[in-house]
Amino acid sequence: MKRVSLLVVLTLVLTLLVVGVAPVEVYSQVARQPVITPTPEEGCSAIIVSGEWFRGGAVSIYWGQDLVDPVPAVPSIVWVENGRFRAIIVVPTRTEPGEYLITAVDQEGAVAEARFTVIDTTGPEGPQGLAGEKGDTGVQGPAGEPGPAGEPGPATGLSIVALVLAVIALAIVAVKALKKMVVG
Repeated sequence: MKRVSLLVVLTLVLTLLVVGVAPVEVYSQVARQPVITPTPEEGCSAIIVSGEWFRGGAVSIYWGQDLVDPVPAVPSIVWVENGRFRAIIVVPTRTEPGEYLITAVDQEGAVAEARFTVIDTTGPEGPQGLAGEKGDTGVQGPAGEPGPAGEPGPATGLSIVALVLAVIALAIVAVKALKKMVVG
């Protein structure tokens, strides 16, 4: 009986040693939902997006509510390996500060979302600098479009009747001067 007990104990010890040394993977029967994690969770430039529990194929990463055009990523094609992936994306240019949604979708239809906060990098206004030197005069630009016509000016005091009377008066003066020269 001692030999059997000793044999059982040795078998258990050897089994534990073999199992403890050999890599063992335990698979859960519960299907896990895909998850993505942005690192850091807030910032203004590059983001590492890590994903777990994806099904397979290439992964597309989207910024904001737009699920049509994926954002560029490094590597350019992000592959799922053993349910995981890792990619670097960049906050799109001219993105206002605030919270944005990042979405990852693999070829098998697995989807995960995470939030990323774009921080405000605008600092306070600095002091006014010194005035710079005056530059050279530039080339004259092209002529502009003509302006609108102005309103008509005020009417002159002379009317047609006044002009006729002035002509008659000049004629009379000229006749008198001519008469003086002839007569006298």
